[in-house]
Amino acid sequence: MEFAIYSLGIILGFAIIRWLTENIKFHIRNNSVWVHHWILAFVAMIPLFFFELDYPILWGILTGVALEGLGRKNWSLRRK
Repeated sequence: MEFAIYSLGIILGFAIIRWLTENIKFHIRNNSVWVHHWILAFVAMIPLFFFELDYPILWGILTGVALEGLGRKNWSLRRK
């Protein structure tokens, strides 16, 4: 069942972040750097991995957030 919970987390994370990015224009950026939500999801995964936290729903949500951001055409860190 853990894989099912993880899968549901992916769908939930993907759907929620898609809605948020389409409806709320919140960005962490300046003149040279744009920190996208997929980067934030990746950074959040690092301590979870380091401390061996095994929460399938959380991992699924973060994976969904990262996949949604990587699926977009402009996801570079450097702002042009």
